[in-house]
Amino acid sequence: MSMIKFIIMIKSEKIKSIFAKLSGFSVTVYYSVLLFAVAGAFIFTGREVLGTYILAIIVSSTLIFSDDLLPTLEGILVICCFAIRCKNSAPEFFSMWYLGIPTVILVILRFILYKPQFRKNSFTPGMLAVSAAILLGGAGIIYWKSYFSPTSLFYMFSLGIGMVILISFVSPCLRSDRGYDFSDRFAKIHMTALFTLALSLFQEYASRFDEFSQKFSVLPFQWRNNAATILMMCMPFAFYLAAKKYSWTFAGLLDYIAILFTGSRGGLIFGTVELAICLVLILVLDKKHRKNNIILICVLSLGAILASEILFEMISYTIQRMLDPDENSIRLKLIERGFEDFKASPMVGRGLGYMGNRDIHQSAKHTLCWYHCSIVQVFASTGLIGAAAYTFLNVQRIRCFIKNLSFFAVILFTAFIGLEMMSFVNPGIFAPFPYLMLATIYFAVMENCNSKDTEGLRIMMKGKKDESSDNRE
Repeated sequence: MSMIKFIIMIKSEKIKSIFAKLSGFSVTVYYSVLLFAVAGAFIFTGREVLGTYILAIIVSSTLIFSDDLLPTLEGILVICCFAIRCKNSAPEFFSMWYLGIPTVILVILRFILYKPQFRKNSFTPGMLAVSAAILLGGAGIIYWKSYFSPTSLFYMFSLGIGMVILISFVSPCLRSDRGYDFSDRFAKIHMTALFTLALSLFQEYASRFDEFSQKFSVLPFQWRNNAATILMMCMPFAFYLAAKKYSWTFAGLLDYIAILFTGSRGGLIFGTVELAICLVLILVLDKKHRKNNIILICVLSLGAILASEILFEMISYTIQRMLDPDENSIRLKLIERGFEDFKASPMVGRGLGYMGNRDIHQSAKHTLCWYHCSIVQVFASTGLIGAAAYTFLNVQRIRCFIKNLSFFAVILFTAFIGLEMMSFVNPGIFAPFPYLMLATIYFAVMENCNSKDTEGLRIMMKGKKDESSDNRE
């Protein structure tokens, strides 16, 4: 069958009716359960690479059901939750390259069936400024082969103008007028990611139970920082849902427990800070459940005191790594080197493609030689011009938040803050997928899919009930 005949067939009324039903299915809890179940099957069989391909086919099929990208975004989140375990799996991925063909075809069909639309966001000028700063990074000092290397070009594009194009395309496809509660569904896709990561952690500990039972302490594994970062981005959404149905509070607590079991030092520090922020927010903003939250905080505080010895033993491995100078030496040396690189080229930095610090940290193949601290990365890689550009972008993000203030916007901004905190000790926002992409989507959603219900937030804080408060966002 030719491509033209195929397109005509899928545009028939019968096929459109089927697509409409599948599109409706893809924004329900049953779709989330499907993703969770498929991911779980591959997690427990240890076939994460195959699972990545299979789930990519399932997820990319939602691209042709409708122009709504929320189901696709949920699928990407779930894939990230177990694909992070696939370090050094490039040969296995390449050996199964043919499984990527259906995804490529489905993506092409998407652009044939639905004419792409692009929307400028209020923070787009800031993103363009950052794109320019990234391109200028290292000008006059970086070796030209490093600047034009495939790795450098990929990151310059994906962290800069490529992300501008992507978000401009995604923004019109995420809308709150599709017949379902967008904010509720957007929060719940993060719960699917949370439960998938919790399952992945359970499998890790179950498969190494003898090792765990000997010390009753967190276990070391390579993907801990990525897991903790995703969990921190998910945590605030549990508390958003808890304002509607209080039992979701325990999903937020599960998120924090999962962060502790990752063994991530950044997760322990900043995850604790984020949990405190979330608890304060719901205590202040959600008067309806304020008594419940006060009791919960008191119980948690008392429980932490009574079980302090057990808790300390459980996280002792993480604390030991945090206090061990040798464990911190690489990050400290990279920070020191970052200052040197900034002084070597204060206006434009060394450039993203600069690989002169691999004597300190041998980053994975085809990745940047990160400084593992976003502030240092900005100054060392893009200099004062980059610092000005990123400051401008963040000012625009804050303005977007203030202009679109609502309970949902507060949650989105808190998730962004969680990522920014982890970026102080990890690549974070300098990893385009999924972190920078998700952070940027949060602000696009804040601006385009948010009711800007400041009055609803005020009513929520006073504990009053009206019709608008039931249907906010």
